[in-house]
Amino acid sequence: GQKKQIDLAKKMGVKHVVLVSSMGGLDENNFLNQIGKDKNGEGHGDILIWKRKAERYLCLSGLQYTIIHPGGLVDPPEPNKMELVLDVDDKLMQNEKKSIARKDVANLCIAALTESGGKSVSFDCIGRQLDEGEESLKSAEEAFKAFLTQGKTCDYALGPKGM
Repeated sequence: GQKKQIDLAKKMGVKHVVLVSSMGGLDENNFLNQIGKDKNGEGHGDILIWKRKAERYLCLSGLQYTIIHPGGLVDPPEPNKMELVLDVDDKLMQNEKKSIARKDVANLCIAALTESGGKSVSFDCIGRQLDEGEESLKSAEEAFKAFLTQGKTCDYALGPKGM
C-alpha cells in the first residue's frame, strides 16, 4: 500500500510527502500490534511494525518527507486548551496523557508543507493540557519551526525485531 504510493509519488515528481502515522512504533508489544492476532500471537497484526517499515522506505526514497506520529486523536471542545509537544523515538509515550486534537495534527501537516525549509523530519506529537490561566505559546507553525531548529528526527535504526 504505502510503498506503492511512495513509488508513485516519486514517479510523478512529488516534491514533499507528509505521512501521518502513529506513535508507539518502537514497542512491538503495543496494543495496536496485537489487533488481528489470536491469543497465541499468531495471525495478521503488527500494524505499527508495518507502518514503521513504510516510514523507513519513505526515508530511503530520496523524497523530501515529514512523518508525523500523533498520540491518540481527540476532538476537544473549542477553544482548544492544549499546547503542542513534539519529540522523537516514542519519548512521549512516557507521558500519562498521550492525546492530541485532530485539528492540531491537520495544522502540523500544513506547517510541514509551508515551514519545512526543505528539511525532512520525523517526529511524535501530543497535546499538553494547559493549566487555568496559562496560554499556549505556539501555533502549529511555531511549534514545528522550533522543533526543526533542534535538529532532531526519529531514528529508524531503532525498532522491533524484523525491521
